[in-house]
Amino acid sequence: MTITETAPDTEPEASQPAPSPLESLATGTDHRFLGRAWAAAGGLFLLLCLVVGVLVGIERIGLDDAEVFGSGDEVFQFWSLYRVGLVLLAVVPLLLGLATAVTPLQVGASSIVFPRAAALAFWTWLVGAVVTVVGFLADGGLGTPDAGSQRQAVALTLVGLLLVIAGISLATVCVVTTVVAARTSGMTLRRIPYFSWSMLVAGTLWLTTLPVLAANAVLAYVDLRGRPAVHFGAEDHIWDQLSWAFTHPQVYALALPLIGIAFDVVGVAAGVRQRNHDVVLVAIGLFGAVGFGAYAQSFFDTPGTPVMEEALYVVDAFVAVPLVLVLLGGLADSLRRGAANLGGRPPAPMVLAVFSVLLLLAGTLIGAVRSVASLDLLERSTTGAQMTFTIGAALVGVIAGMLWWGDRIVGRSAPQGLGLLAGLAVTVGVVLSGLPDTISGFLGMNDFPGADEVTAGSPGSGVGVLNAVAAVGALALLAGALAGALVAWRRLGGPEAPADPWGGHTLEWATSPVVVSSERPLLDATVPTEEEVD
Repeated sequence: MTITETAPDTEPEASQPAPSPLESLATGTDHRFLGRAWAAAGGLFLLLCLVVGVLVGIERIGLDDAEVFGSGDEVFQFWSLYRVGLVLLAVVPLLLGLATAVTPLQVGASSIVFPRAAALAFWTWLVGAVVTVVGFLADGGLGTPDAGSQRQAVALTLVGLLLVIAGISLATVCVVTTVVAARTSGMTLRRIPYFSWSMLVAGTLWLTTLPVLAANAVLAYVDLRGRPAVHFGAEDHIWDQLSWAFTHPQVYALALPLIGIAFDVVGVAAGVRQRNHDVVLVAIGLFGAVGFGAYAQSFFDTPGTPVMEEALYVVDAFVAVPLVLVLLGGLADSLRRGAANLGGRPPAPMVLAVFSVLLLLAGTLIGAVRSVASLDLLERSTTGAQMTFTIGAALVGVIAGMLWWGDRIVGRSAPQGLGLLAGLAVTVGVVLSGLPDTISGFLGMNDFPGADEVTAGSPGSGVGVLNAVAAVGALALLAGALAGALVAWRRLGGPEAPADPWGGHTLEWATSPVVVSSERPLLDATVPTEEEVD
């Protein structure tokens, strides 16, 4: 019997086609890719919001009529867009971008927990951010005092805001779970780096307060749709239900990660370990607890003492100040002991990190003064000043963090001098914007000044000069943000970053960076090879 051997199939199997750039972008789950995506999108929305802030600042110079915008209602729409966008479309996403890219490296995880959920979170937020901006630009926004907006556009804005909150919340779940459950063996919560600890505390606060903000938006949306609004969806009520998220004490929770950035940067730059490590961890945790603001909703005041005059609200305002002073003292101690290691030219991220904490201290001081009932500042422009200092502090902290960890996230070095100028311009802009509003509050100017003196609270003539200074501050903020964008662009063409440019002692410096190049662009989602991860 003859056995016929069958020749093996020599035709090569069809190779799997390489994913297109668009497919790679849409399906990427690498945490450093997602961090870059959050940073790029957040940076674009930051520039948009700061342009809006400049226009609103120019409008406020003259309180006799609407000049830049067509009416007082349009002024309100863009004024509220600036506040909502600066927090939920810019600063918080930038912090999440840093956290998504850096915290897995800090705790020794190979990737972020729930990577597909982390990718879904970014795209949900991005779609929601676009919808929110479109809703504002389509004459919607969060309603208007004189009911001059388009109801369908207001509903669209609320839907966008809900998507934004959902994306931020889901991304926060991934970051917090990574810190809690994906730490390398032997690393306790006491031993995680300060930035990861601050994100754990801040993320917990975000997950307990942002759903409340979403519930406020749902109430307004349900009442708004289908018929004339009865109460919650009335145009002159929507902002009142949401404004608590952009003032004391909630802004402290939103800005909290800047403290972790500052302590990680200063400790390494000064070449010393924090002497009171546990005290710092506790102070960060307590500051986060002070930042729980979901209860501080004046819209739901019951007969009796208004919530903003309740003991808890006032105590929160005054407790925040010594907590920041304790944290600032810890930084000062590290700088004193490591002065010899700093030399004559301290690194730019360290300088900006210290400035960010100083701005945060100014924000808490304004918050404490504002809570004194006899001064009657709760509805005055001091409210906006406190947000400017606090969220501005977080923005300066973000710039410091991007300069510090950008080498690790992108794999290329950036011009530190230009980065320092960008951060200093933002710092100056925060002071020039916030300080005049603080003074104007004492002169009687309302938080929303409107487009005429009646709406502004009939302030004295000196407020016009102060508003002009605040407008210059808004321009400085925009200039600083543009310089920061230029730093990011220059980084893409910069030299390949060394493995450990700062001599860091935490785990994110223990692996080689993944270099972004023309073959691997900024938003490339390709998973790095073993050689790249080292």
